[in-house]
Amino acid sequence: MVLLTAVLFQATVGSAVAACRVPNDPQQRAWSLERMSPDSWRVVFTAKSLDHAAVDLPLAPAQPVISRGSIRLSFASANGGRAIEWTITNGPSTLDLRVNHGLEVNAEPGLDPAVDHMNTDGPLAVECAMRGSESGAQESEGKSEWQVSGGVAGSVNLFESIAGRAYAVQTIGWSRELTRDISIIGIRGRFAWGVEGMPVFAQFEPSRVYGVGFAPVVWRWHFPPRPAWSAFGELSMGGMWATDPIPENTSRANFTAHWGGGVRLRPRRKHTLVIAYRFQHFSNGNQLGSNPGVNSHVLLAGWSRRPKGL
Repeated sequence: MVLLTAVLFQATVGSAVAACRVPNDPQQRAWSLERMSPDSWRVVFTAKSLDHAAVDLPLAPAQPVISRGSIRLSFASANGGRAIEWTITNGPSTLDLRVNHGLEVNAEPGLDPAVDHMNTDGPLAVECAMRGSESGAQESEGKSEWQVSGGVAGSVNLFESIAGRAYAVQTIGWSRELTRDISIIGIRGRFAWGVEGMPVFAQFEPSRVYGVGFAPVVWRWHFPPRPAWSAFGELSMGGMWATDPIPENTSRANFTAHWGGGVRLRPRRKHTLVIAYRFQHFSNGNQLGSNPGVNSHVLLAGWSRRPKGL
């Protein structure tokens, strides 16, 4: 709950309306345009060359011109130490940013010296992704996702668990993003909460066992998307009911949990291919005085339906 509170707090601090990256850039440079309040904007920059997570450049009193499918930002400070020409669309865009810390620190004493790394040295071709209503979608769109997947698993000998079990699963899940782009301990992304059903659990080694499961808690972190793929990490907690005890001499009802992650291919399309990995745990939660659970590596492939651009 501490993590969830921090996520929701961070969601109120800054809201990214667009994120841009240089394709195939060894330094992995990225610029995000963030709305701090109705009349306050900033650029947040990340790169491997920085010695800390990110650096931001306030743009007051700049005001971007936002229309359906595009953003145009043109701004220059009075002394010429801070200037930006930025044309943003979903896909190929251009950015021309110039900042001189030596000049601007006189007007803004707390300005981070690392802002000099943000310079593009002239117009630069970038790939951008717009967020929320700025991309031309309604604010209620682009927030939810359906996933259907199937996979196979093999158990491992870890703690009190036993190797040698093999099973297949099929899952159906739904999630909804609760934040726009935020940063937690320097990691940017969006937080989503979902639920997941497991209508098929079929163990075929060392014995035949069938079951169903449901997880009311699926916490998912959506990392900023790239043009061809996007990544996510997740944690889950729930329960499972089986035709026979798993493992033997325990209970037919088990608690379940997993952690893992995956990638979506072509994330800006409504329908995407999902490939995921999770480390899955089943156990009786010490209901019987011992907790000989099952720990497994699970590989999944499936389908995701979500609005474009997320």
